[in-house]
Amino acid sequence: PPCRLLDDNRELFVPELQEVVRPHPHFMLFATQNPPGAYAGRKALSRAFRGRILELHVEELPDSELADILHQRCGVAPSYAAKMVMVMRELQRRRQRSNVFAGRHGFITPRDLFRWVVHAQPASF
Repeated sequence: PPCRLLDDNRELFVPELQEVVRPHPHFMLFATQNPPGAYAGRKALSRAFRGRILELHVEELPDSELADILHQRCGVAPSYAAKMVMVMRELQRRRQRSNVFAGRHGFITPRDLFRWVVHAQPASF
């Protein structure tokens, strides 16, 4: 497993190649994961892995900042960006109150907002 690159000896043996891989002296691993339990299919990280990393927990962006990102990065008019964020929050609230939205496609995230922008007609904004 790649965790071996984070061990003190910082090397990984690849049996298929019969080769030892050593990382660059300044090698760093950056990774992200949504919280287990809050998102389907996410499992808690093992204690062994967690002992090798520094964890930073990041809270959700405020609605105003998320709307501002949609506006500045995607060219969505501020009023539409705010409405898109409102729709996302309302769908999240409905999911919390009911099993109707349960399942694989039952949760909307900020990533979905960016997908929404990509699939929308540019003239609609």
